[in-house]
Amino acid sequence: MTHAKQHLLADPASPVFGITSTAIMGGLTLIDPSKLDDQQRRVVHVATAAVTGLYIGVTVGGRRSLLRALAGLAAAAAALRFADVGDVIDARLEEKLRRAGTRHPRRWMAAGTAAFTFAGFLGDRAAARREQFMAMLDDEPEQVRSLDPRIRGLIEGMLDATETAGVRELRAQLAVAHEVHWADEFTSTVYFEVPADVPRAVPHDQVFPVRAQFVGPEGAPHQVLLQLSAGRLDHLTAEASDQETVEFVESLLTEWPDPSEVVYAMDSADGTNSPIGS
Repeated sequence: MTHAKQHLLADPASPVFGITSTAIMGGLTLIDPSKLDDQQRRVVHVATAAVTGLYIGVTVGGRRSLLRALAGLAAAAAALRFADVGDVIDARLEEKLRRAGTRHPRRWMAAGTAAFTFAGFLGDRAAARREQFMAMLDDEPEQVRSLDPRIRGLIEGMLDATETAGVRELRAQLAVAHEVHWADEFTSTVYFEVPADVPRAVPHDQVFPVRAQFVGPEGAPHQVLLQLSAGRLDHLTAEASDQETVEFVESLLTEWPDPSEVVYAMDSADGTNSPIGS
C-alpha cells in the first residue's frame, strides 16, 4: 500500500475512505451468522470487530495516533464482547423483515447499513470542509449579507420537492437567513446565520435528503447538498458528483447554478438517488 493510499484511508473526509468503509460495512451485513459454524462465526466476529475498531479510530480518534489507537481498540473490544448479542438482534431483525413480506431481507439490511455508514461519511466530510474553510479564513473579518437569489432559489427548490419532517421549520429559517462570508470571491460552500428564536427542524446533523443536480464545467455532473446542524440551516455546498475527481473539478466552479437548470433528486435508503418526478 502506498503512502498516498494510507493517507486517504486514514482521512474520514476522503472519498476513498467513505466508499471503502461503506462497501465493507454493507458487505459484512450480507453474511448470515445463522448459516455459519462456530469457527466461521468467530472469524466473522473478529473481522467485524477489526473493521469497527479501524472505522471508529479514524472517525472518532482525531488526528493523534495514540487517541486513534485507544478509540479503535475500545471499539473493537466492545464489538467482540457483544458479538453474540449482535447476532441475536441481527436474527430478530431479519425475521421481522421476513414476516413483513420483505424479499431478500439481508440485502435490505446491508443496504441500510451501507446508507447509514455513507451518511456518517458525508457528515464527517462536511465537518472537515467547514474546519478547513474556517482555518483558511481565520484572519479574515466575518461579514453578513443577504442571500444570493440563486442560493435562495436552490434551497427553496429542495424544500419544495419533499414534505419530510422539518421542512416547514426550514422554510421559516430560510426566510430570515443570511450568508456569513469572509471574502468577496466565489466559493463552492456558503454558510448561513439563522436567528436563534426561529424554530428548529428535526434536531440532528444531517444532509438534507434532496439534492440539486446540474452539469458543471467541462460537462462534469455536479450536485448541490444542503447541510443541517442541530436542526438549522448550516451550509450549502456545490461539488462534483464523481467522488474520485471531486477535488479537481470543484476548483473549476465559478458560480452557483441557476435553479431553472437543476434537477432535484431524492436520496433513498440504499444510498442511491433518483430524479423527483421521473
